[in-house]
Amino acid sequence: MRNLIAVVPVLAALAAPIAANAIEFRSVADEIAVLYDAPSSQSRKQLVLTRGYPVEVIISTDGWMRVRDEAGTFGWIEVARLDTKRTVMVTREISDAHDTPEDSGAVVFRARKGVFLEFLGVSGGWAKVKHESGLIAFIRLTDLWGV
Repeated sequence: MRNLIAVVPVLAALAAPIAANAIEFRSVADEIAVLYDAPSSQSRKQLVLTRGYPVEVIISTDGWMRVRDEAGTFGWIEVARLDTKRTVMVTREISDAHDTPEDSGAVVFRARKGVFLEFLGVSGGWAKVKHESGLIAFIRLTDLWGV
Protein backbone atom coordinates (compact mmCIF):
# COMPACT_ATOMS: atom_id res chain seq x y z
CA MET A 1 0.00 0.00 0.00
CA ARG A 2 2.83 2.37 0.87
CA ASN A 3 4.39 1.78 -2.58
CA LEU A 4 1.09 2.64 -4.25
CA ILE A 5 0.87 5.93 -2.33
CA ALA A 6 4.39 6.82 -3.47
CA VAL A 7 3.57 6.00 -7.12
CA VAL A 8 0.39 8.13 -7.40
CA PRO A 9 2.16 11.54 -7.31
CA VAL A 10 4.70 10.33 -9.88
CA LEU A 11 1.96 9.15 -12.24
CA ALA A 12 0.08 12.43 -11.81
CA ALA A 13 3.22 14.42 -12.62
CA LEU A 14 3.81 12.35 -15.75
CA ALA A 15 0.21 12.73 -16.92
CA ALA A 16 0.09 16.52 -16.47
CA PRO A 17 2.14 17.39 -19.59
CA ILE A 18 0.01 15.00 -21.66
CA ALA A 19 -3.21 16.69 -20.52
CA ALA A 20 -1.75 20.14 -21.11
CA ASN A 21 -0.73 19.24 -24.66
CA ALA A 22 -4.19 17.86 -25.42
CA ILE A 23 -5.75 21.35 -25.51
CA GLU A 24 -6.18 22.62 -29.07
CA PHE A 25 -6.98 26.18 -30.05
CA ARG A 26 -7.94 27.60 -33.43
CA SER A 27 -8.91 31.09 -34.54
CA VAL A 28 -11.85 32.33 -36.60
CA ALA A 29 -10.74 32.71 -40.23
CA ASP A 30 -13.74 34.61 -41.65
CA GLU A 31 -14.83 38.21 -41.02
CA ILE A 32 -17.73 36.72 -39.06
CA ALA A 33 -18.56 33.14 -38.12
CA VAL A 34 -21.62 31.71 -36.41
CA LEU A 35 -21.66 29.32 -33.46
CA TYR A 36 -24.63 26.95 -33.65
CA ASP A 37 -26.19 24.80 -30.94
CA ALA A 38 -25.77 21.66 -33.09
CA PRO A 39 -23.46 20.65 -35.97
CA SER A 40 -25.78 22.00 -38.69
CA SER A 41 -26.32 25.43 -40.24
CA GLN A 42 -30.05 24.70 -39.85
CA SER A 43 -29.76 24.64 -36.04
CA ARG A 44 -30.22 27.60 -33.70
CA LYS A 45 -27.61 30.35 -33.95
CA GLN A 46 -25.96 31.04 -30.59
CA LEU A 47 -23.24 33.58 -31.17
CA VAL A 48 -21.33 35.45 -33.86
CA LEU A 49 -17.54 35.61 -33.63
CA THR A 50 -15.18 37.85 -35.60
CA ARG A 51 -11.94 37.15 -37.46
CA GLY A 52 -9.08 36.22 -35.15
CA TYR A 53 -11.23 35.19 -32.17
CA PRO A 54 -9.52 32.21 -30.47
CA VAL A 55 -11.65 29.19 -29.60
CA GLU A 56 -10.81 25.99 -27.75
CA VAL A 57 -11.57 22.86 -29.78
CA ILE A 58 -13.53 20.30 -27.79
CA ILE A 59 -14.34 17.74 -30.51
CA SER A 60 -14.28 17.49 -34.30
CA THR A 61 -16.74 15.59 -36.48
CA ASP A 62 -17.79 15.60 -40.16
CA GLY A 63 -16.75 19.15 -41.06
CA TRP A 64 -17.82 20.65 -37.72
CA MET A 65 -16.03 21.43 -34.45
CA ARG A 66 -17.54 21.85 -31.02
CA VAL A 67 -15.70 24.78 -29.45
CA ARG A 68 -15.65 26.92 -26.33
CA ASP A 69 -15.12 30.67 -26.30
CA GLU A 70 -13.48 32.83 -23.64
CA ALA A 71 -16.79 33.34 -21.82
CA GLY A 72 -17.35 29.58 -21.56
CA THR A 73 -20.01 29.32 -24.27
CA PHE A 74 -20.01 26.00 -26.12
CA GLY A 75 -21.17 25.78 -29.72
CA TRP A 76 -20.60 24.21 -33.11
CA ILE A 77 -18.75 25.92 -35.95
CA GLU A 78 -17.91 24.74 -39.45
CA VAL A 79 -14.26 23.64 -39.71
CA ALA A 80 -13.90 25.75 -42.88
CA ARG A 81 -14.55 28.88 -40.77
CA LEU A 82 -11.50 28.21 -38.59
CA ASP A 83 -7.81 28.80 -39.17
CA THR A 84 -4.97 26.72 -37.74
CA LYS A 85 -3.05 29.99 -37.21
CA ARG A 86 -3.14 30.57 -33.46
CA THR A 87 -4.27 33.81 -31.93
CA VAL A 88 -4.76 34.87 -28.34
CA MET A 89 -7.09 37.46 -26.85
CA VAL A 90 -6.14 39.92 -24.11
CA THR A 91 -8.43 39.41 -21.08
CA ARG A 92 -6.99 42.05 -18.77
CA GLU A 93 -8.11 45.70 -19.07
CA ILE A 94 -4.60 46.70 -20.17
CA SER A 95 -1.69 44.30 -20.54
CA ASP A 96 1.95 45.29 -20.95
CA ALA A 97 3.91 43.50 -23.66
CA HIS A 98 7.62 43.30 -22.79
CA ASP A 99 10.72 42.77 -24.94
CA THR A 100 11.75 39.85 -22.71
CA PRO A 101 9.65 37.28 -20.81
CA GLU A 102 9.98 39.11 -17.50
CA ASP A 103 8.40 42.10 -15.75
CA SER A 104 11.69 43.99 -15.84
CA GLY A 105 11.78 43.93 -19.65
CA ALA A 106 11.06 47.15 -21.55
CA VAL A 107 7.42 47.65 -22.50
CA VAL A 108 7.13 47.30 -26.29
CA PHE A 109 3.38 48.02 -26.46
CA ARG A 110 0.23 47.90 -24.35
CA ALA A 111 -2.81 45.90 -25.42
CA ARG A 112 -6.38 46.49 -24.28
CA LYS A 113 -8.92 43.85 -23.32
CA GLY A 114 -10.36 42.11 -26.38
CA VAL A 115 -7.35 42.69 -28.66
CA PHE A 116 -6.28 39.67 -30.75
CA LEU A 117 -2.58 38.90 -31.12
CA GLU A 118 -0.82 36.22 -33.13
CA PHE A 119 0.47 33.49 -30.83
CA LEU A 120 4.12 32.56 -31.46
CA GLY A 121 4.92 30.34 -28.47
CA VAL A 122 5.39 30.04 -24.72
CA SER A 123 8.40 30.95 -22.59
CA GLY A 124 7.83 30.06 -18.96
CA GLY A 125 4.74 31.93 -17.77
CA TRP A 126 4.79 34.22 -20.82
CA ALA A 127 3.38 34.05 -24.34
CA LYS A 128 5.41 35.33 -27.25
CA VAL A 129 2.98 37.31 -29.41
CA LYS A 130 2.92 39.41 -32.55
CA HIS A 131 0.83 42.57 -32.81
CA GLU A 132 -0.82 43.38 -36.16
CA SER A 133 1.72 46.22 -36.49
CA GLY A 134 4.48 43.59 -36.63
CA LEU A 135 5.84 44.21 -33.11
CA ILE A 136 6.83 41.04 -31.26
CA ALA A 137 6.79 40.89 -27.47
CA PHE A 138 5.94 38.80 -24.40
CA ILE A 139 2.70 38.97 -22.36
CA ARG A 140 1.90 37.06 -19.17
CA LEU A 141 -0.15 33.92 -19.86
CA THR A 142 -2.59 34.98 -17.14
CA ASP A 143 -3.54 38.05 -19.23
CA LEU A 144 -4.60 35.98 -22.24
CA TRP A 145 -7.25 33.58 -23.52
CA GLY A 146 -6.22 31.04 -26.14
CA VAL A 147 -3.16 29.37 -24.63
